[in-house]
Amino acid sequence: MADSVAELQLTDYVDIVGRRKWIIASLAALLLIAAIVLSALQTPQYRAEARVRVESGSSNPLEEQNVSSNVRSRNLQNEVEFANSDRVADRAADDFGDTIGSSIAASSNSDTLTFTAVSDDADEAARIANTFANAYVSERSLFSGEQFLAAVNVINERLAGISSERLDLERELLTTSDESSVQIQIGSLDAEETRLRAQLNQIDVVSQLNNSAAVSILNAATPPSSAFAPSWVRNIGLAIVAGLILGAGVALLLETLDDTILNKRDLEAATDGTPVLAVIPPPLKSRFGKNKDRRLVTSRTGAFTEAFRTLRSAIELGQAAGTEIRSILVTSANASEGKSTVAAHLAVAFARSGANVLIVDADMHNPTQHQLFGIGNDNGLAEQLSNIGSAEIITEQASGEGLVSVIPAGTSASPPAELLRSVPAQEFLEKLSYAYDLVIIDSPPLRPVSDTLPLARIADATLLVSMRGQTNAAELDQAMELLARAQSRPLGAVLSGADESESGYGYGYGSNSRK
Repeated sequence: MADSVAELQLTDYVDIVGRRKWIIASLAALLLIAAIVLSALQTPQYRAEARVRVESGSSNPLEEQNVSSNVRSRNLQNEVEFANSDRVADRAADDFGDTIGSSIAASSNSDTLTFTAVSDDADEAARIANTFANAYVSERSLFSGEQFLAAVNVINERLAGISSERLDLERELLTTSDESSVQIQIGSLDAEETRLRAQLNQIDVVSQLNNSAAVSILNAATPPSSAFAPSWVRNIGLAIVAGLILGAGVALLLETLDDTILNKRDLEAATDGTPVLAVIPPPLKSRFGKNKDRRLVTSRTGAFTEAFRTLRSAIELGQAAGTEIRSILVTSANASEGKSTVAAHLAVAFARSGANVLIVDADMHNPTQHQLFGIGNDNGLAEQLSNIGSAEIITEQASGEGLVSVIPAGTSASPPAELLRSVPAQEFLEKLSYAYDLVIIDSPPLRPVSDTLPLARIADATLLVSMRGQTNAAELDQAMELLARAQSRPLGAVLSGADESESGYGYGYGSNSRK
C-alpha cells in the first residue's frame, strides 16, 4: 500500500459519509431513543427564584453612586458568602422544619441576590426559595444589629473610662501646683468624649437606616407553572448532535481500519503496481451484487459501455507494443466481484470493433455466461474435456452488431480442477486461440478454488478484476502470489463497481491512506 497518508479533501468526507451513512444514522437514532426514554423516566423538576435587594447602607446618594464597581462586586460577594453560611442555613432549616438547600448568586448589574430552589414539587420549590431568602434577611439584620451593638458597647466603655479619668484629674487639680498641665489633659478628654458621642449619634442613624432598608425581599418566589427538567427539546437536540458526532467518529475509525479497495490508486498499490486498465461503473444497482441481473447491457452509449471501450483500447495498446494477445483470462480474488460481467461485456466490446471473439465459461462451480447470453448450459467445456461429447460453440448476436461465440461451462461429474489441468484442456484452449481473433476465458476466482492456475499458464494475458469496497488488500496479495506460482503476471487490473470520479489518483482517501 502507499507509504504516505493523503490529505483528506471535502469530497473524501462526503464519500465516507455516503458509504457509512447507515452507521451514522443508526448511532444517531440509538442516542435519540435513549434520550427520549431517559427523559420520559426522569422525574419533573421545578425551579423557583426569590430576589433580595441589598442596599449599600450609605445615607448620601452621591456617595452611593461614587462607589466603584469593584467595591460593589466585592460587597455583593461578601453577601453571597454570608447567605451561604451555616448561620443562615440553620435559620432556614428551623423555619422550614427540615434541612433544605438553595443556590445563591449575585447579579452582575444590580445590587440583588437571587435565591434559587429546585424540587419535584412546584409549591415546595417556591417555599424553599422564600424560606432561604427570609432567613437571609432576618440573619443579615440581626448580624448588622450585633455589629452596631458591639461598636456602641466599645464606645460606652470608653466614655465611662473618660469620666473616671476626668474625676481623677479634677482631684489632682486641687492639690497640684502645675494646673496648666492638668487642664490640658482634661481638655483632651473632653475632646475625645465629644468625638465619641458624635460617633454614637452616627451609629444610631446608620443603624436606623440599616434596619429600614439594608436588605429586603424584592421579589418573592412563586410556584412555577411548568417543569424546567427534563428539557425534551434540549435532550433530543443534544442526542441528535452527539449521535451524529459519534457516528462520524465511528465511520472515520472504521474507514481507518478498512483496507478494502476503493479506487485505482488502492488497486495498483495492492497488486504491486499492476496498471489499472479500466474502472467499470455499475450499470444497475444489482449488477455486481449478490442478486445479479443476468443480462447483457446492449446499449452503445453510457458510462458503463464507454468503460469497456476504454478497457478494449488499453488491451489493444498492449498488442501494439509488441505483445500478441489472442487469449485473455479474466479472474478475481474472490467470487461476486464482477469478473463474469467484465468478461462478457469485454467480448461484446471487441466484437463491436469487428473482431471474431469467443468467450469460454471455465467457471464450472458457478457458471454465468449462459445466463448472460441467454443460452443453454449443455454440451459445454466440461463435456469436451471429459471426452463425453463435443463442446457446442454457439454464436450469439451481441448488441446488434458483431457476433460473439460462446462455449458454456457445461456439466460433468469430474472435478473441475482435474479437467482444467489435463493435457486435452491445454490443447483444446490453444486450438481455440488460433481459430478466433480473441478468446476470453471466464475463470473461477483464485482464492476459493485451484482451477484458475492451469488456465493462467495457457492464456496470453490475465485481467484481475476487483470489486470496489469489497476486495481487500490482503486478498489481492494472496491472488498475486497464486498467479506468481503459475508464472503469470496480470496484464492489468480492472476496478468494478466504481464511479469515474473515484477512479483517479486525485481521489484523496483510499485504503492505502488509512493508517
